Amino acid sequence: MINYISEREIIELNKYSLQATDEENEFYIMQPNDIRFLINFIKKEIGNDLFQKALGYCISIVVLHPFKNGNHRTSLLSAERFLLKNNYNLLSSNKEKIEFEKWRMKYEEENDLEREFFKITNIEDTKDKTDAIKKMMNTQYGKETLNWLKNNYKKI
Repeated sequence: MINYISEREIIELNKYSLQATDEENEFYIMQPNDIRFLINFIKKEIGNDLFQKALGYCISIVVLHPFKNGNHRTSLLSAERFLLKNNYNLLSSNKEKIEFEKWRMKYEEENDLEREFFKITNIEDTKDKTDAIKKMMNTQYGKETLNWLKNNYKKI
């Protein structure tokens, strides 16, 4: 049985990420329907591979940008919470996680992914949005993120 994280948990992870950087006053859910969409997407559109599902959290939260701030941190925290709930432990340090976050943001900037994310966020059709996120998961950005997850989380 796969243990998923809930909408409430994702919201709490965003609040936590904002507290960690003294931005708790910045909490705001811009797209609550996108949180529900991503939960259904991960449950129904991604097979049973736990790392693919964790990647689904990482990519879809960043792409859909449901919160005003902290989406990158929330995406990685959500993947981590999902893996922890499914008996995986983090092997790397917080410093290594921060370095990975910096890499993701730099890669996005250098490859103009923000423009692609914005396009996906604005797709109305559920199937088209699902296909676009899956496509993003299979890009170099998605593959590098998947490799990081696989190399930094191990089954207990």
